[in-house]
Amino acid sequence: MIDWTGQRVLIIGAASGIGRALAVQLAQRGALVTAADLNAEGVAETAALCDGEALVLDLADGAAGPAAVAQLVARHGRLDAVFANAGIGYRRRLLKADLDDAGLDRLWEINMLGPTRLAQALCTAAEAGGWRGRIVITGSENSLSLPPSVQNNGISLYAASKHGVLILAEWLATESRNAGKPLDVHVLLPGGVYTGMTAPGLGDDPARWPADMGIIMPERAAELCLKGLDLGLFHIPTHAHLQNDMAWRTNSVVEATAALGLNEQA
Repeated sequence: MIDWTGQRVLIIGAASGIGRALAVQLAQRGALVTAADLNAEGVAETAALCDGEALVLDLADGAAGPAAVAQLVARHGRLDAVFANAGIGYRRRLLKADLDDAGLDRLWEINMLGPTRLAQALCTAAEAGGWRGRIVITGSENSLSLPPSVQNNGISLYAASKHGVLILAEWLATESRNAGKPLDVHVLLPGGVYTGMTAPGLGDDPARWPADMGIIMPERAAELCLKGLDLGLFHIPTHAHLQNDMAWRTNSVVEATAALGLNEQA
């Protein structure tokens, strides 16, 4: 189990939802929390809840994340962990989507490139300062699957951003390990969680939530995230159905391999 006592932690996307729940639970375990978000009022409330610091930033600005890491290292002498939890949605039917929409630049930056920039900055700071850093990136069940419950929701480009950040995280972990860099990488893969992003579509009556989505509250997602970190997991799912939703990919490749006679050539 990780001893968070006295560890300096930056949580981005902490104004509400999973980010706020992580901030509170980490503070309860002794971490010194800096809560960051574009929502100044929300992040101030989170900081008050965990007796921490509040930082307003927009991860759509590519320089903002690395600047926050540098600022905290300069102020406190170290930064032990970053939770790259900020994320935005994007709904367009792929066959009709305007791929030149400026909103896509914001989507890619916040959901995919921003966490990578944070990992680069944290690794550089940790290597220079002589400590080991940890980054926890919030992906999605859509990083690995096409859940039946959302297949008609027009979230293909959002899903692409979450699939992309998983691939980048896998490479960050691999490169860090192979090069002996002082960085541990983890990916949280939330399924249906009642947050500011999902609430408009779900409503506020749990009895009306789609049963097949297995909606959980942010506090439960945060609990599972921290348990996954304690166990040293890279992939940290929040729902069991993810393993079934992603199985079609493996099954498809297995079937194609057999159909092409590749097993006979091995």
